[in-house]
Amino acid sequence: MKQTILITIVLSINFSVSGQSQKELDSLKVKLETIFMKDQTFRRIYTEAENKLGKDSDAYEYFWQVVEAQDKVLEKEVIKIIDKFGWLGISEVGRLANTTLWSVLQHGSIASKKKYAPLLKASVLKKESQPSHYARLVDRMLINSDKPQIYGTQIDYSSSEAPTFFPIEKPEYINQRRKEIGLDGIENSVGKNGIEWNIAQKEK
Repeated sequence: MKQTILITIVLSINFSVSGQSQKELDSLKVKLETIFMKDQTFRRIYTEAENKLGKDSDAYEYFWQVVEAQDKVLEKEVIKIIDKFGWLGISEVGRLANTTLWSVLQHGSIASKKKYAPLLKASVLKKESQPSHYARLVDRMLINSDKPQIYGTQIDYSSSEAPTFFPIEKPEYINQRRKEIGLDGIENSVGKNGIEWNIAQKEK
């Protein structure tokens, strides 16, 4: 009788903890998806804003000041979540909410990218986050720090001629680096973006 009661109590406790945990994850999922909406709304209309306001106008400059101010707010919210719960994987909060963590940090500070990139990489290696997100986060961090990228995700469209990659460190090893995190060869990216690529690949 005592054993039956003990088992019942243990099962009740486990159910309560599990239920609360799932409830918390569901709440985080909704919160992160809302943050993603805020992160993307202005970016979805920036071309229209540029055409209507003028690329060099004070109004268009103010448009981006508003975006950047919001980026800082969202970055703080996301960092607070990561610091408390870790890098939430796809199986925990879904693909969109998981994407939010990367997207907000992608628009955030270099310091935040550097601090949380290892967490994203660990999640990628567990197949709980997308390899392209890690590659793009690291490459942007490097480019913003005036260093060459390592995965070839950052493309320079500023030239009136064909687009080109921002500088790449040891480009002859880029496919090996991409393979290590689950990305396909650079040749596919080159074809999609109309970039010439004739660098033979090596393995260390």
